[in-house]
Amino acid sequence: DPRMVALVCMVWLSLAAAQALSSPRVATVRSRVLSRAQGRRGAACAATPTDKNLILIRHGETEMNSWLHRNPYRSNGFKDPGFYDTILNQNGIAQAKSLNDKLRSQLMTDDGCDVDVVMVSPLTRTLQTADYAFHGFEDTPRIVNPMIREKLWLSSDVGSHPSKLSKRFPHYDFTSLEDYWWYKGDCRSELADWQIVREEPNHKFVARLEAFREELEQRPENTIAVVAHWGVLNAMTGRDFRNCESHRCTLSALRKKFRAPGE
Repeated sequence: DPRMVALVCMVWLSLAAAQALSSPRVATVRSRVLSRAQGRRGAACAATPTDKNLILIRHGETEMNSWLHRNPYRSNGFKDPGFYDTILNQNGIAQAKSLNDKLRSQLMTDDGCDVDVVMVSPLTRTLQTADYAFHGFEDTPRIVNPMIREKLWLSSDVGSHPSKLSKRFPHYDFTSLEDYWWYKGDCRSELADWQIVREEPNHKFVARLEAFREELEQRPENTIAVVAHWGVLNAMTGRDFRNCESHRCTLSALRKKFRAPGE
């Protein structure tokens, strides 16, 4: 019976195909294909409509960073060297310029720029880093935000007056900054003694970062670059950022509860 012969042939072919697919070699190939497909899906994943894409960036190496490599913080005989509002050293400038090449290749497209806004700490080292790292991104708005300044540990975390910053960085808007926008403890004077370093308590540091999280949630942009500091980024992610390291994640991927470094 021709129909019976055809049925037998179909059964035999099905069994042969199943055996072939279950062979170790085919299974390995199939696993690799699936893995690559999943990797592409993962790489393509963006924030949901209620989430945000973040590009987190630590500033380049500074004069204070270099000094601390040779004189570890709180080591025997440690003394603050007085590098107020520390600036990038030559290595830090080179790091920021190198980051610019990376960001251009990642974010520049034929349709424009794949970053909606750059939010920057008002400390000089982050403003410098943002200038070098986002050179060529002239159409991308840049916003100075004091909530992402570094936790005040040393003189390097004491900031500069907005009038001084606006002269050095005229393309930023500093009008929202108070005259003395860094942590000043219980000082009630006009800060004639502004150079006195008062370490910022962890709970105050974390509270302003949580306020920054709420601000990000309310912002209309989808992709936001944040140029900040080791302590800030560690509190938000738990990661140990190197100078000029960038890390892409979503807002929802940050720690559910921010913690100051060491807590």
